[in-house]
Amino acid sequence: MAAKNKQRKKSKATKKVTFEAEGNEPEAENSGGEEDEGKEKNTKEEEREEEELSLEEVLRLGGTKADYILLAGLEDSNELVDGGMKGAIDDLEEGELESFITKLGIRAYATQQTILDEPEGEAATTTTAAGEKKAKKVKVEKAEETAPDTKPNVVDQKQKKTKEALASVAKKAKQSPTVFEFQPRQVLLIKPGGKWFELDYTEEGSSVPQDAALVSQYKTLAQQLFEAEVTLYKTKKSLQKGANSAWMKTVVSSGVLADRMAAMTVLIQDAPVHMLEHVENLVTMVKKKGSRRMGLMAMDTLRELLLSNLLPEDRKLRTFAQHPFDQLEEKASGNRDARDRRLILWYFEHQLKHHVAEFVVALDSVAHDTVPATKAKALATAHELLCSRPEQEKALLTQVVNKLGDPEYKTAAKASYLLETLLHKHPNMKVVVCCEVERLLFRPNISPKAQYYAVCFLSQVILSHDEDGLAAKLITIYFSFFRACVKKKDIESKMLSALLAGVNRAYPYTSTGDDKVREQMDTLFKVVHLVKFNTAVQALMLLFQVMDSQQSISDRYYVALYRKLLDPGLSSSSRPNMFLNLLYKSMKADVALRRVKAFVKRLLQISAEQSASFACGALFLVSEVMRAKPGLKILLQEEEGDEEEEAFKDLAADEEDDDEEERFVDADKLEEQTNTEGEEVKPAASWVHHQNLEGIKSVQTYDPLHRNPLFCGADRSTLWELQKLALHFHPSVSLFAKTILQGDFIQYSGDPLQDFTLIRFLDRFVFRNPKQLKAERKTSKHRVLSDAFCKNDQKMMQHKHRWIQNDHM
Repeated sequence: MAAKNKQRKKSKATKKVTFEAEGNEPEAENSGGEEDEGKEKNTKEEEREEEELSLEEVLRLGGTKADYILLAGLEDSNELVDGGMKGAIDDLEEGELESFITKLGIRAYATQQTILDEPEGEAATTTTAAGEKKAKKVKVEKAEETAPDTKPNVVDQKQKKTKEALASVAKKAKQSPTVFEFQPRQVLLIKPGGKWFELDYTEEGSSVPQDAALVSQYKTLAQQLFEAEVTLYKTKKSLQKGANSAWMKTVVSSGVLADRMAAMTVLIQDAPVHMLEHVENLVTMVKKKGSRRMGLMAMDTLRELLLSNLLPEDRKLRTFAQHPFDQLEEKASGNRDARDRRLILWYFEHQLKHHVAEFVVALDSVAHDTVPATKAKALATAHELLCSRPEQEKALLTQVVNKLGDPEYKTAAKASYLLETLLHKHPNMKVVVCCEVERLLFRPNISPKAQYYAVCFLSQVILSHDEDGLAAKLITIYFSFFRACVKKKDIESKMLSALLAGVNRAYPYTSTGDDKVREQMDTLFKVVHLVKFNTAVQALMLLFQVMDSQQSISDRYYVALYRKLLDPGLSSSSRPNMFLNLLYKSMKADVALRRVKAFVKRLLQISAEQSASFACGALFLVSEVMRAKPGLKILLQEEEGDEEEEAFKDLAADEEDDDEEERFVDADKLEEQTNTEGEEVKPAASWVHHQNLEGIKSVQTYDPLHRNPLFCGADRSTLWELQKLALHFHPSVSLFAKTILQGDFIQYSGDPLQDFTLIRFLDRFVFRNPKQLKAERKTSKHRVLSDAFCKNDQKMMQHKHRWIQNDHM
């Protein structure tokens, strides 16, 4: 009997394998069978289900997954699916065996390979009828396979329908209420200690939007698990023997403020997941008004905890819905503990993100305090969090940028400095920071002072040639404010200087800035003659950059620069080096040599009235220009010839006769002569002097006050200014001038504008000898005092002896 039962089981198993291979479900045998046989089958299936072992029971009894696989493989009575046990971990994938059998092409011989058992009794007739039906179906399927592809494949459609049905059933099984059932535990799922973001399952995130209903169900379960985990940790901590835990508990509840902060820090570092309530307490302390000292201490404590233990360095915190809940059961592999650990960690991360957002909002409120030290502390905290961690970077950046408009200039200047350090550490944030500053600039009801600080910060941004778009955007911002300043006639303000400095910095890094500068070219030339000296120099620098890039430096630019040499603001300027640099570039790029001579002569003339340091810088500039343009040495040669010999000429005889005898002419004839001469010589109005360019009118003498350096006659004169500078009271100025007169070039590697100032001379005079150490000074002082006391004692003794001798006498 046992042998027959085994054969029946094997035959049934083979039947199911063949039906699965064909892609058809086995038909019900004799649906109108007797009720007794159905009851027996139900009772047998219930007994089999009771006898089967599940994975949870094996793990509870101390076994492993491998033991469960071994036991499931030994069970012959289990249902076979695709060649493996149903529900086994090492089961084949769905449809894998079926696809393999279809590739072999043995579908037509499936009925011949299976040997059917002869049923007993009345079931024989039903089974034979079923067998005939199945044979007919196989023949029909074989005919469909051999027929041409005129009809769609019915088998594939059936397979798709079955797969969709199985997927829907699996999804319903996942969403069954038993899955979301809360089961309390007596063992901690998350071990305390270490950093929470280094644990398993914390890196699992999903950018795909999840089902809201599924997320809400899992969130309810996660909240229950998290609360049970925290409660279990507290009970175990309270049951621990020792005075440490009791002392920490008392200190946190009723201790000195510093001790409370230290105890909270230790507790959060030991178990961050289980001590999230202390993080919430610290945030509440920061938000609490009335105790500024407690808020600042809580701010420092929370900042250190966030940077050291709570916030990951390479990513932002995720919300609860940003995790793969659609794959949660598959990732857990049926292990409830693994799933619950994920839920607890994901819920903790969600709550921590919420507390960090509250802390950032509290920082913003502290940054608006009336005490400057408190504002500076909040600003530094926001900057440190922004530089170190990506969490809440948008809100923190907004806070730091808003401080550019603070009423106190120290806070605004510090905000600008902190933004510069941020860009130094993270150069990729330039576009983000500049966009945020742009929002501040064009915000309604913003003060001009805040706009000035924002423009100053933008002008200090270090650009590269790869950031063409950012440079073009900055130039657009600058010129929008430039037009507004000119329209308001507010050209004497600091804003215009900052705008021009920003355009000068951004122009070399963009290819689309030429058109925007050309639009404002006439305005810039007007500004040069109206604003202060430093602002005018920046406008000239911008004009030179634009014209030099286009290789079309106009006479108008050189006339404006030539005029600025006589500006009285040069003597009080704080940037003479910038002006001399612009002069050197302009003179070196000039093609007309006689215009360069005019610049050299005027520069030497004003150097005699300036400080000694400026005179040395101007002489060094002239030496370098002569090195680049050797044609200027002709002026020195002519000077030498004029010194050697002076030529005197007598007056003409006609002129002598005019002096001796007066001649009278009618007034009418004089008027006619002047009218005819005026009609012949009168040139067309032109400010570039076309007739002088053609050579019709030549200047024989040097005119130092001429408006155009090209026609002032500087090539007809000599560098007599060097003779006067050679007699200068400052030895360096005299030496530099004599070097140029001798035809040599000045060899100097320092900065004349800094090295020849009065303060440097005094420093050299004072610190000529090296300073002595403090110890040596003290010893020397003590020695001097002791020597003085000894000399005084000797003198006293001598006087005493003299008194004694006088008394005896």
